[in-house]
Amino acid sequence: MPSHIIFGKHPVMEVLRAGRRKVSLIHYLKGSKNRLDEILSIARKKNIRLKEVDRHTLSKMTDDGNHQGISAEVSPPKIFDLKTFAERITSRNGKTVIVIMDSIADPHNFGAILRSAESFGIAGAVFPKDRSADISSTVVKTSAGASEYLDFCRVTNIAQSIKELKKLGFHVVAAEADGDIEISKFNPLFPLAIVVGSEGKGVRPLVKKSCDETVSIKITGNVGSLNVSAAASVIFHEIFKKARAGG
Repeated sequence: MPSHIIFGKHPVMEVLRAGRRKVSLIHYLKGSKNRLDEILSIARKKNIRLKEVDRHTLSKMTDDGNHQGISAEVSPPKIFDLKTFAERITSRNGKTVIVIMDSIADPHNFGAILRSAESFGIAGAVFPKDRSADISSTVVKTSAGASEYLDFCRVTNIAQSIKELKKLGFHVVAAEADGDIEISKFNPLFPLAIVVGSEGKGVRPLVKKSCDETVSIKITGNVGSLNVSAAASVIFHEIFKKARAGG
């Protein structure tokens, strides 16, 4: 199985802490042992191989990304089929919430959504095989390693997958600028799936038609809209508050 390269202090640390992926080798920048001591100490306890390299080598390895002096060779993230994914996340205690990412192709938006999702108790993410970012090094870096704590499902058809999730008991809502229900007034039903769409186009019509409801965020500024990752964060936070309050 081919290895993936991830880089940055937070992503490497969270991969080690989460323990979901096998880490075969960690490269770190010469002269940075003290700054990276906590990460390297955990790696030694886990008997992970360490290799000191120069800046040019590390930059080349990470495609000139902001590596912060460290990278790791890790196994690919586990991707589940829809049925297994749904069974895994609904078997846990609590009110299950997932995010469905409809054609989020920008890895920075993708990663930022995952970071917010993990912060507000979202259990996992569903995304399509085509017209979408994947769980790449950029996505992991942008998520600050939060991606390591989420479950993932990659599907061929988002609209069809929503129909299958509904059969499994999920209530599915699409987040749209012109959604019917303002999020602060939304009464969530669990298990819940929140659909977010691509920058500019939003949730595709057929996908939106497959949902039970649409929700929106009240905007009072002059710009009139939020970046998709910022909007997702607001939606997740509102759902988080309502779940905790028993709403």
